[in-house]
Amino acid sequence: MFSRSSLIFIALGALKAHGADAPDWLSSKTRLTFKNGAFKVISFSDMHFGERNGDGTWADWGEVADSKTQGVHSSILDNESPDYVVFNGDIITGENVFAENATAYIDKCVAPTVQRNIPFSSTQGNHDNAEHITHQVEIEYEQEHYAELSYTRMDVGPKPWGVGNYWVPVFPDDAEDSKPALIMWFFDSRSFVSGSGNGPGPVPDGAGESWVDEDTVPAYIDEQVSLIGDLWGDVPPSVTFVHIPIQKAIAMASLPSEGNHDDEPPAVQGYDSDNKYTELDLPFFDALVRIDGGKGKMLAMVSGHDHGESWCARSKDSSGIPLCFDGHSGYGGYVTDHSKVRNGRAFNFKLDALSADTPSVDTWLTYEDKTNDAQVTLGPNFQTENLRRRSLRWSR
Repeated sequence: MFSRSSLIFIALGALKAHGADAPDWLSSKTRLTFKNGAFKVISFSDMHFGERNGDGTWADWGEVADSKTQGVHSSILDNESPDYVVFNGDIITGENVFAENATAYIDKCVAPTVQRNIPFSSTQGNHDNAEHITHQVEIEYEQEHYAELSYTRMDVGPKPWGVGNYWVPVFPDDAEDSKPALIMWFFDSRSFVSGSGNGPGPVPDGAGESWVDEDTVPAYIDEQVSLIGDLWGDVPPSVTFVHIPIQKAIAMASLPSEGNHDDEPPAVQGYDSDNKYTELDLPFFDALVRIDGGKGKMLAMVSGHDHGESWCARSKDSSGIPLCFDGHSGYGGYVTDHSKVRNGRAFNFKLDALSADTPSVDTWLTYEDKTNDAQVTLGPNFQTENLRRRSLRWSR
């Protein structure tokens, strides 16, 4: 249903001629390519598989919710026929699962996607770190059991809580000498929800930071940008997926934008256990701004976490980079007034739009009842009025 070559087998000698060796994973994964000039991505957030009662006791409604979440994904995938799926965090309600059954909920989450033979990536959320599950365990399980379809990696980041930082290229065609038309970036916003299946528990030292690691990830981004430049001569248009939104989303929430605004101000990166803003998400954000280069190359930063938020916006606060929320893709987790019909977010990347002087992409909300809503084009003409002023800031 989507165009991929059998194996990538990139001409490594040609890449070395650009002054850099291609990473090993690039030659071992199936090449992702555009089909008829387009590449559609569906991003699902906040599935929350494996929920129980608040005291940790078994709840029949948890299994019912998991089944309904699979139905959401099946309906949207059949309606949209995407080329790629992103599971953008809170795959599991980790504080409710036990060691012996935790990874079984990953199987449940990816099943509709795997049954349709669609490649995918994941980010991990705050609920994916708990006593009996960690981001590292989830990723290792993906890599072991779904190696053919999963592109999730652990390039850098503190183990075991924040390791899911990596990128995936998408090529215009199968030609060995072609350069990527799109880079999808995936980052780990860490955090930890205490619990072990029987109720709340302690938070381990170093596990509670709710932002992308400021020590390893910004340097990694700069290194990978340099590598991409050496391999292919330039960094193509990009999109970023990270579960917890950057702190600047608080300012963006006040802007008029299509989609739901039920969780405002939104919960964001960078706050410590005393609810004080640390600014420690800024090194990550600044690295993304460097990718963008003031040329609109970073098409969107896409997050979940706030189930009642499903908008896209940009302003001076975000250095002109659009921030988008996915909404609520699962029947686990809390529900807001406008998230009762579950959804994902679609991105339809087109080669002609990506190759423009300032690239663009269409995005919309896609629902379990096979309706769509809030379509916008992220690009040079998106919310230009907001680039002339800063947003009204929420107090927190």
